[in-house]
Amino acid sequence: MISSAHLPVSGVFHSFLDYVHTTLNLDPLVFVNFGLIVIGLIASLRSAGAIIYSYAEKTCLSTVHVEEDDPLYDDIIRWMNDHEFRHRNFLSVLAQTLNNSDSDNALIQSSPSKLDFDRLVSYREVDDKSFVELKPFHGSRLFRFKRTWILFDHATKSPEVTGRIPSVEGKSKLKLQCLSLSLSPIKKFLDEVRAYGCKVSVSSTTVYRTRHNSRDVVRWSSVTSRPSRDISTIILDKHKKQTILRDINEYLHPHTRQWYANHGIPYRRGYLFSGPPGTGKTSLASAIAGVFGLDIYVLSLLDPTMTEPQFIRLFSEVPTRCVVLLEDVDAAGLSRCDLVPSQDGTQPRSDAQFTMGAGRATPAGTSAISLSGLLNAIDGVSSHEGRILIMTTNVPQRLDRALIRPGRVDIHTRFGLPSQEELRNLFLSIYSDVFQNTAAPTGQENGQTEKLNELAGHFAGRLSEGRFSLAEVQGFLLRYKRQPDEACDNISSWVKEMEYN
Repeated sequence: MISSAHLPVSGVFHSFLDYVHTTLNLDPLVFVNFGLIVIGLIASLRSAGAIIYSYAEKTCLSTVHVEEDDPLYDDIIRWMNDHEFRHRNFLSVLAQTLNNSDSDNALIQSSPSKLDFDRLVSYREVDDKSFVELKPFHGSRLFRFKRTWILFDHATKSPEVTGRIPSVEGKSKLKLQCLSLSLSPIKKFLDEVRAYGCKVSVSSTTVYRTRHNSRDVVRWSSVTSRPSRDISTIILDKHKKQTILRDINEYLHPHTRQWYANHGIPYRRGYLFSGPPGTGKTSLASAIAGVFGLDIYVLSLLDPTMTEPQFIRLFSEVPTRCVVLLEDVDAAGLSRCDLVPSQDGTQPRSDAQFTMGAGRATPAGTSAISLSGLLNAIDGVSSHEGRILIMTTNVPQRLDRALIRPGRVDIHTRFGLPSQEELRNLFLSIYSDVFQNTAAPTGQENGQTEKLNELAGHFAGRLSEGRFSLAEVQGFLLRYKRQPDEACDNISSWVKEMEYN
């Protein structure tokens, strides 16, 4: 205990103590001593609690850690925001600016009869289309899931320091704990979270690309989630389109996987889309992912910062059901190098001694990927089964036969410059909703459809087959998004302009 006789006080503070002592007839230092006792007790309880918690983690607490790089991280955050955090108040939150379409809808409804694009609009005058949403950020939350209490702990690792320069940002992590000798309760929660994530994203496709972190380790990272593209918007020969869809549908069926296993065949499927630029190869890959509810993992052979071991590891880390898109494999000069005799003139130089460069063979040791490395990634020992590999190329004849042999490329689909029928379908696809903004009298819908078909035939007749790519024609039609008549009137002058250029 602290005695007032040994405590040096002076001035106002000494007068205050005398006043309290006179008024309350109590020694003020009693309260000081009591406060010190409380503080010491709290510190002791915290220390004891940490010891007990550490012991419980080793004996009776089931714990699951989830890193930010894992797709499950986003699913857990989404589930917690939608189920546990929505109707609660928190002191520590994360503010996010989200887009809202209310202002756009108000702008559209202000002139529902006619879209006047000749009138210039200052969008500073339009109400802000965004709003701020507050979400729980860091901390621990205890919640109940199916009669089990689960501790949700969200934290950020401290930034790493390299030399004197700190890394950009610490990486977030999640920890889930429950009082159980088994991981079964948390496993059920994670299954619920995953099912909810699939339900929410059923109409969207997530695109993953590679990203270097602060330690220069390449990982898969979600870059965007966009609405799934309707397969009907892909302009391609119906027979080719249906052949691909039927083959993938059969491949993804659970019985097919068992059939592959029974016959000792690796459960993989590869497709090669070849053709001139702008003919819809990448668009078809995106639509395929949307049709079958798969995510897309995009790899580039031209990434100068990616080493061959990293490339092989990334291929092995893709999930069992996804689309792996390897774009423009010819752009990097992916072909078997000419056989160069060795010094003794007996042995040709191995493919592994060359790597891909910008259209030429470069010495090994660079950051490019060799042909043998790519083949090993596609169907090597570490390659996962169940994925769909789609490779696109503009010049298929440049590819080595080892890359496109059966087993690595099972179906080769050739995309050509559009025919008259495909040009007509493109026109109908662009203007399929052109009359929805105009109120047509009852009974005239068929007349509008006939008019649109007539314009489509007129438009396609002005273009030569095999002359322009779908991307070029679509670029022209986008100038007249809602004026099919003007598109038909100006197509001849556009053709002359393209031929002149």
